[in-house]
Formats: sequence, structure tokens, C-alpha cells
Amino acid sequence: MIRQEIPDDDELGELPPLDGDARDQPDGEAADPEEVLDGDDEATLDDATGEDDPLDTSDLDLEHVEDGWLGEAGEAEDLDLGGDGAVVDFGEDSPATDDHVGPAPANGGRDGEDEPRPGEDDLGFGDAPERGGLDAGEEGPVDPDEELREADLPALDADDEGELDDAALIDPAFASEEPLGLPWAAEPWSRVGAPVALGRATAVACAGRGALVVGRSESDGVDLVRVDLEGMCERLAAEGLATAEVRSLTVEKQDVAAVLHGGRWAVSRDGGGLFVPTPGPPGEALAASEAVFASGRLWVRTRTGGLLVHDIRDGSLHERPPIERCPLPGFAAALTCDTASGAGLATVLVVDDAGRPTAVVHIAPGTTTRRDALDMPEVDSPSLFAAHGGHMVYAARKGGIVWAPSGGAWKLFEWEGRVTALSFIDDAGTIAVSTYSEADDTTTLVRLDAAGSASVAARVGAAPADADSDGRVLAMAHDEARGVLWVAGGFGVAAFAIK
Repeated sequence: MIRQEIPDDDELGELPPLDGDARDQPDGEAADPEEVLDGDDEATLDDATGEDDPLDTSDLDLEHVEDGWLGEAGEAEDLDLGGDGAVVDFGEDSPATDDHVGPAPANGGRDGEDEPRPGEDDLGFGDAPERGGLDAGEEGPVDPDEELREADLPALDADDEGELDDAALIDPAFASEEPLGLPWAAEPWSRVGAPVALGRATAVACAGRGALVVGRSESDGVDLVRVDLEGMCERLAAEGLATAEVRSLTVEKQDVAAVLHGGRWAVSRDGGGLFVPTPGPPGEALAASEAVFASGRLWVRTRTGGLLVHDIRDGSLHERPPIERCPLPGFAAALTCDTASGAGLATVLVVDDAGRPTAVVHIAPGTTTRRDALDMPEVDSPSLFAAHGGHMVYAARKGGIVWAPSGGAWKLFEWEGRVTALSFIDDAGTIAVSTYSEADDTTTLVRLDAAGSASVAARVGAAPADADSDGRVLAMAHDEARGVLWVAGGFGVAAFAIK
């Protein structure tokens, strides 16, 4: 049993009154008559506690004393507990400490349950047994985390040496999807070149060390500019050219031709400084849909399915240039230039009155080569067509493309979305196809290799900073010398490394 000396009441000094200054006398005014307790006495402002009053034992049963809550004997009536002191019983086996009285044990002093003995300065944990394997975490994990490597963390100075790679800015969940139901390529194409300050573009063509692009400049005007992979963006004079109406471009050395909205076309002989439009308002028979340079001449496909050849090097452009009509075994549905031979051959996809493909015609000065169609699927309208060294591809009517290797049979590759541009990117017959999805406003660049395996190589979307942009690719140009594919559309212009 712990013993504690209880000071006598006489040794205690006078305590201050609970209600403040002892000199204050109780207010003698009568209490509010509404402040009445539940009993018969009226409420007063007297703060006396009534501690010296005799106890009212009328409601107590003093003849029967209940046992304690643990079953020990009841308290004796004549036990003097002292005035203000307190004695705490820890049980017979509880240890005592000098000058310290702690709280009652949590188990109420029950036998058979050991309680930790409080120490002097350790808040009750001084005599607790040590436990191994516990890490408080002040200095991190005890063992190094083998899964966390320095190579897995992004470089803190990643932006000190130029732009971040686009692939590093794409959410892995975005790249893990399979757009169009096609798998991602083992080596996706990466975007290359410095950013070009050019908005919504409508046409692109390879020229010299870079490309010519028609697009919206920083001044919100539509210009013809020369761009390259180093970030150059040089505005060309383009005198005589209504740049806002340009729908397509074709370039051969210093010769530049642009097809305009409404069917007109204009030609420049000085790399884009001065353009001369076609003389006089063209009739429907002369309204151009597309044009390509091949064999030193400009070939034009008309809206009515005719094929014209414009010899821009014969005579002055300011005079009426000679324009000849080329006979075809049907209607020209699409026109391209096959550059596999070096000189370039005008190649035409020919269809019948019902729009079914009937032949592919290669035209060179003085010669014409025809390949009849054998079970060729229907052509999309307006048509997209490309040819390279006997390999051919065009856009299918129900989505996807129709492809034939050199000397091989036609094969249909179907997927969702609308094909907006296509181009051969090597001599083996590998094709790049841009397919636009209106659902998420993105263009998927599909790579179809010479073995006929299709995969997703890259994706293009709208520019976040430009509310007027979109993710549709409108034109595509392959720079064979640098292994770069240029794409232009509602997002501006971009270049992808395809080697």
C-alpha cells in the first residue's frame, strides 16, 4: 500500500476565493424571480458550495452497502480519507516509485496481468523490452529499394539543353492504347526539328533543305513560308498568289505550283517569289483538282476526270502557255508522281463511269504504260493515290487502304477513321498513311511495311494553345534525303524521323 503524508488543514495557507476578490461582498439585491430551481428554494447569487452543511441522507440506503465493482469489500463508513488528499491503491504486488503517484492501471489491478512499470523520465517506456526489426523512419528505409533507380527518375535539368522529346510528354496510358484497332509499332516515329511558329496549315511540299508550307503566321495572316528542321521560318513574297485559297503545293527545284480553291492554279519559276495564275477564267473542263511535277512538266487532273499537261518551260508564263489534253481509258480519279525512276513519271488511277477502278496508267514524254485492274476494291472519293517503283496504294471507300506490291495482287486493309494523306517512304514499298478520327480529333500515322504488316507509328493532335486548331492532317511530304516525313494540318506543321 502506498502511503502519502497528508498535510493538516491548519498548515495550508488561505486560498483565494473562487469568485475573484475576497473583498467583494455579495450583492444584496433580490434574485430574479424567474430564476427558480427545481426545489422549493429560490435561486440566489450566493457562490457558497454548502460543503459544511450536513448531508441529506433521506434518499440513501445506508443499511446496505454494495461491494466494489471488482468484488472487493465495500468501503468502511469510518475510514478517514483526509481533507484534500488522495490515496491510490495499486494492489499488493504493484511496485512503488519515490515521489511519484501515477494513474490507476488500465486493467484495474487484476491479478495475472503484468503492466509496464513507469520509469523516471521515459514516459512509461523505460523498462519495456526492446523489439528488433522496427524502423521509426527518421532516416528512410534501412535497406535500399532495389526497384528505385536513378535512371528511372526524370532529369532535373531536362529543359536546359533544348526541348523535351514529345514521347516524354505523352501519358503512357495514351501510348498503350491501340488506335484504329492496330498495334503500336516496335519503334514509333519520333518528332524531330525545332518548333515552327506556324498555325493552321493547308499544304506542304519538300523543297531544298526543308519544306514549303502554306499556313497561318503569328500575324494571323496566311503566308507561304520556307521551314527547316533547325526552326527557320522564312516568309516568301508569293506575289500574285492568293495564299488563303491554296489547297495543294508541288515543287520541282525552283518551280512551284499551287492549286487554288475554285480550280485555278498558279506557277512560280523563282522558288515562290512571283506567281503567275492560269490565263483567263478556267471552265469546268480546266478546273484543277490536283497537280504534280513530273518529267519537267506540270500535270493537272481536272474535276471532270481529265488529265492536262502544262509545259511551263516552253515560252513565257505571261503568255498563254501550251496546255494539252492527255487521252485516258476512262476517268482520272487520282494523280501522283512516281519518283522511283529518278526523272518522275505521272501516274494516274483510272475509273469507269460507276467509279470502279479499271487501270493504272504511267505517262512519260512519248510513252504510256498501262496496268489493267484485276479485282481492285472501290476507290474513296475524293481519291488519294501513291505509286513508287511498281508499288501502288490508294484510299478505300469503306476506310483503310488498298495496296499492291510491285507485281503482286491488290490487298485491302480496313480500319476506322478517314484516310487524309498517304505517301511511300522507301524503295521497299513501306507506306505512311494518315487517318483522322473525329471522335477524339486526332490523326493516327499508320506504317504499312513491305510485308503487309500495319502498325501505329505516331499520333497527332490539336495544339492546346490554339483554340482554332484541330488534329486533321491535310497534306504529307516525304524528304527521302533526310529520312523525314513532313505533315501539315489544323495543328500547324510537324516533322517525324522515319529512319
